[in-house]
Amino acid sequence: MELPSFYRTFAKNILRHSAAPLLSVQKHLRSSKICSIVTGFLAVCLSYQAFASGIYSHLQLKQDVTRFLAAEYQQTPHEHIDISVGNLDNRLRLGQCPAPVEFTAQDQTGLGGNISVKAQCAAGNISWAVHIPAQVMIYREIPVAVKDVTRGEALNASHLTTSLVNISNIRQSFAADKEAVIGREAKRNIGKGEPFRTATLDAPTTVKRGEVVKLESLVGSIKVSSSGIAMADGRLGQKIRVRNDSSERVVTGVVRGQGLVQTL
Repeated sequence: MELPSFYRTFAKNILRHSAAPLLSVQKHLRSSKICSIVTGFLAVCLSYQAFASGIYSHLQLKQDVTRFLAAEYQQTPHEHIDISVGNLDNRLRLGQCPAPVEFTAQDQTGLGGNISVKAQCAAGNISWAVHIPAQVMIYREIPVAVKDVTRGEALNASHLTTSLVNISNIRQSFAADKEAVIGREAKRNIGKGEPFRTATLDAPTTVKRGEVVKLESLVGSIKVSSSGIAMADGRLGQKIRVRNDSSERVVTGVVRGQGLVQTL
């Protein structure tokens, strides 16, 4: 798109002068609305000059990276995303790419934070690749502790609420919904307002040491049931030892439910 002849002439006349007089003019106009108008016009002129000279401007590159990241981290109804793209060395000159520039986000977790975006052009006689620093902050509604939780507490709905949290700053896996928290047990103390990190949650204790449990054994397609005494506390999916009431033998089984152990 070409600028009208009057604006092209005006832009050329401005750009023909050195940076010092331009800074001087801006200094006198800074307190005036005219300054913002002239500054905006100069930005358009510079972008036009870059395009006309076959240069891919840094301003255009940052805008393209922002659009790419907005599409890459698509928002859900309960999500908010802030994107900030860093600057490149002013001495760097990139040629206009005859084909669409390829962008790749360097993000191992997929949760944003301080990342890098690779921009690459390899078309015609133009070939370049640069890495642009960027910051993507993803805010999502997730469960957090509504009060301080003590190690060993069984968690229920009264222990949690949901809050908009910057998940890009959480360096560990976390519970994304209430169902992943309710019924679990706190491995360690959890402070009020903290998200429920996976490392702080444990399966509930469903078998207590010394209690009578139901023993189930599978012999082919036949299920054989008996009873026994648990020799240790057991969580769901955990292996424990049980003394069989009938045979007095000690067997190893997996906790499958409240008071239920399946022998191996």
